[in-house]
Amino acid sequence: MIGALMDYGALCTKAKALYGKRLRLSDFERIAACHDVAEVAEYLRGHPAWSASSQRLSGGVYIGRVELELALWQQFREDYASLLHFVPRQDRALMAFPLLLQEQRAILAALRRLQAGHPVFTPQAVVHSALDWKGVLNCTDFDGLIAAAERTIYGPALRRLRPSGSGLPDYATAEILLRSVYFSHMYRVIQHNYAGEVRKILLRSYGEQIDLLNLIHILRLKTYFPDQRDYLPLLFPFNYRLRPELIRQLCAAPDVDGVFALLKDTPYAKAFERVEVGEVEDYYRRAFYQFNRRQLTSGPPSVCAAVSYLNLKELELRALVEVVEAVKYGVPCDLSFARLIGE
Repeated sequence: MIGALMDYGALCTKAKALYGKRLRLSDFERIAACHDVAEVAEYLRGHPAWSASSQRLSGGVYIGRVELELALWQQFREDYASLLHFVPRQDRALMAFPLLLQEQRAILAALRRLQAGHPVFTPQAVVHSALDWKGVLNCTDFDGLIAAAERTIYGPALRRLRPSGSGLPDYATAEILLRSVYFSHMYRVIQHNYAGEVRKILLRSYGEQIDLLNLIHILRLKTYFPDQRDYLPLLFPFNYRLRPELIRQLCAAPDVDGVFALLKDTPYAKAFERVEVGEVEDYYRRAFYQFNRRQLTSGPPSVCAAVSYLNLKELELRALVEVVEAVKYGVPCDLSFARLIGE
């Protein structure tokens, strides 16, 4: 315990200090009441968690939804960089996970752009990334995207996806494959570098994510694509609490009710009591938030504090973006998740 405190005391203190600056429910309510995106940016300019991002949008610069979202992601990266100063060298491979996720998002955004034939939002370049960000932005075909991602962990998977002709791979297949590559990489990092309680916490964090995401995929397929028969290629090839045989039974269930019936005998039974299919993803987000908040606020000193803070920061960012989009389009905003994270 003393050794962990010496190695991770400063990191945990920094992560908790950053978390203490988060948006509260009253902030979300005030933002939801704004008349336009520029007013949202003005409010954030005075908030300690997001002021630096909004400061970049002053001085007569046009402030739209995309501009503000890019600035918010830049603030996320700056929080990440500030934490890295306190991360021991042996944890650097694990702490690369936000960079790997941003590379994944950029590759998928480029694939959507190629399929749609017009520009879509692509995250800004990340310092020290293995991705050729200029190549991703400028690629005009799938071979160009493969070349841009060649040095990332996703390069081999993209090469396997290359169609025999000059077309593009199926987007859903590409998304599942790239996310599987990410999870596989993180599992290897955890297995190679960690032991004891820290390893247990990290494996649980990633394992429950995968289990719940697979359940979401199965329920969506049963609901919206009832004629789909081959489910396994659309699922992550990993399991934590859901054994492979149970996954096969869930896929073979005749309908959504059959899936829910099978889940009654699993560790996730309570999560799916009196829950509609449309509510499952919201449960996943809430469960992910609660797990990471417990680790940050009451877990023992370890690198898990930094991992949990960054997960919480991204959840806050995404909740904030949802409110910004509601303001932009003048539609009512659901603050139920903001009510949870703003407590």
